[in-house]
Amino acid sequence: MSKIPASRQQSRIPDEEILASLQRVLESETFSHSAALRQALEFVVKSSLLSPGEPIKEYAVATVAFGRKSDFDPKTDNIVRVQMHRLREKLDDFYLRESQGEQIRIMIPRGRFIPEYVRSSSGTQPPTTDIPQVATASRAPSGWSGNLLWIAIAALLVSNVIFALGFLRNRGARQAVALSPPLRSIWQPFLSPNSQPLIVFANPAFLVDKRGDLYRYSSPDVLSMAMGTRVPTLSNHAAPLGGKAKDGPFYYFDSYTGSGELVAASDVVRFLTLRGETFLIERSRIASDEEIMRNNVIFLGGNKEDQILRKLPFSQELVFEPPPPNEYPIGSYIEDMNPPAGHPRTYHLQLDPTTGAIQVEYALISLLPNVSMGHYVMDLGGLTTLGTQAAAKFVTSSQDMAMLEQMRVSSDGARAHSRFFQALLQINVRGGVPLDAKCILVHELK
Repeated sequence: MSKIPASRQQSRIPDEEILASLQRVLESETFSHSAALRQALEFVVKSSLLSPGEPIKEYAVATVAFGRKSDFDPKTDNIVRVQMHRLREKLDDFYLRESQGEQIRIMIPRGRFIPEYVRSSSGTQPPTTDIPQVATASRAPSGWSGNLLWIAIAALLVSNVIFALGFLRNRGARQAVALSPPLRSIWQPFLSPNSQPLIVFANPAFLVDKRGDLYRYSSPDVLSMAMGTRVPTLSNHAAPLGGKAKDGPFYYFDSYTGSGELVAASDVVRFLTLRGETFLIERSRIASDEEIMRNNVIFLGGNKEDQILRKLPFSQELVFEPPPPNEYPIGSYIEDMNPPAGHPRTYHLQLDPTTGAIQVEYALISLLPNVSMGHYVMDLGGLTTLGTQAAAKFVTSSQDMAMLEQMRVSSDGARAHSRFFQALLQINVRGGVPLDAKCILVHELK
């Protein structure tokens, strides 16, 4: 006789209640654009009910839920680990934002595919994930590490506020805030009544040690890692943000973002809200390929952080180049692949010679075609988080966009024929604040 999972033994939750709860999750807004994840969740839940206590094999999940062929080999294809990581993140998002009054929580523990079901008699939900606790020293982190740690705290709080704005605001008829012609040139595709734009903000990957110090992490395995995963030692994929690397252990975290990305998201959300537009919002490491392809997408942070954005099959004239090891972010720059006469090929941060503080920053505004026909991508990203903030302010300003549009008019007065373009911004920075931005170059993309 098959064993009943402990969580089912304790709560005695009838199958029909679990299936009803499953259906509410599958029909939720959170899962509305994630068909593959819906299919995977339905498969593992129904499998656990049909054969209680029996293990669910990775091969079965791959071939049945994700459509892999019969020769699927988990050693060379990590589709299940990547997608189940995203599924856990999506479930956490659902129970955080849409589960008011939900009495049953579906949980998929790390390292296995058999769901657990927990009843909450009070209507409140249990903790979201089983992330290991990281021991920290009594001192506060310093330098870049300390700044990023506090940015991370702000990110978690503000991203929830941004999401709440989108769902708690009035969902009635569109407000009478018309687009000016300069704004229409870039925003019209994202205000379609038939689709919601997807806002994706960059969240680079880090390792954190027991003292709270952070290390940039660029391992190719990050997409298959669950947040909180223990990493015994640093490798050549992890760079300390100032100073020498300390002893391990280290833990993988991917829920950080920059303060400029948060301000940028706030500006974009405000712009869309004033025009009665509904929207979706995701951090880049859990946004799936399917979500990107099926939506008009606004990326905040540039392709140096957004892995999916780097996959778009489209040649760009202006590209971000990564910094050398141990020079993040000062060593990054923007390269012009086809510079006009009299213009430089590369654009680097300009620093105060005495203090090293950033005085001039550069950012890109890109309007690109998405992979699927009829969908668009807007990419707003700077060399640092300050540039992303300035780019978002620029594209939501009718006056600034009028200046950009004027640069797209040729010498004979004809308007640009291409819908797609990239614009380079130069931003003056004082005291860590982007004060003004001007467009210094535009490339039309054919």
